[in-house]
This record gives sequence, C-alpha cells and structure tokens, in this order.
Amino acid sequence: MAFVRKKVEAFPWPVEIKKPSEERPGEFEKSTFTIIFKRLSRSKLEKFGQLEETKALEQVVVGWSEITDEEGNQVPFSTKVLKEFADDVDFVGAVIKGYQDFYGTAQEKN
Repeated sequence: MAFVRKKVEAFPWPVEIKKPSEERPGEFEKSTFTIIFKRLSRSKLEKFGQLEETKALEQVVVGWSEITDEEGNQVPFSTKVLKEFADDVDFVGAVIKGYQDFYGTAQEKN
C-alpha cells in the first residue's frame, strides 16, 4: 500500500475512563468511549506535553462517540461542550492518556 500524506489526519481511538463508583465505596467504574484525535505535526507534538490541559484537548480532539448524558442521549461533539468537559478531571486525564497511548503504540509498531 502506498503512503498517502494528508494535510490533516484524524483517527478514532478508544479511551477508558475510571470514575469513583457511586454504589461501591473505594472502587472505580470503568467506561469506554471513542475520541477522534487530530494527528499533530512533529513540532506541535514536542510542545504538546507543555500545554495546559484544556489547550491540549482543543488541539487534538475533533470529535467523539459513545458519550451520553444521564438520560442515555448521545452528547454531540462541539468546542463548547469540550470546554465544559475540560473541567472534569477524570475525562481530561483519560483523553490525554488515550492520546499518549496512541503515540506510544504507534512508536512500538514502527
């Protein structure tokens, strides 16, 4: 297969989030969802770890699926909703780890 260089690349990646259980004290509940990450250029990737977390999310998250509200309705992606989610420490940690995992996995396979 030929290598196709795209100016903007985005890819879906599974993310696991752990939140404290409301029903089982001292335990966590795991959930998964898919984030669509934008691939950064090498120069931006080198600076990525130095960014404040909200700015980091804004640079790499371009969509998601499998995120619902309390009534089970899909939460559509938007920059506004992403900024609201950026205040959730569990969400931010899971998404940043997911992005780091992708690049770690990509490097291992090369």
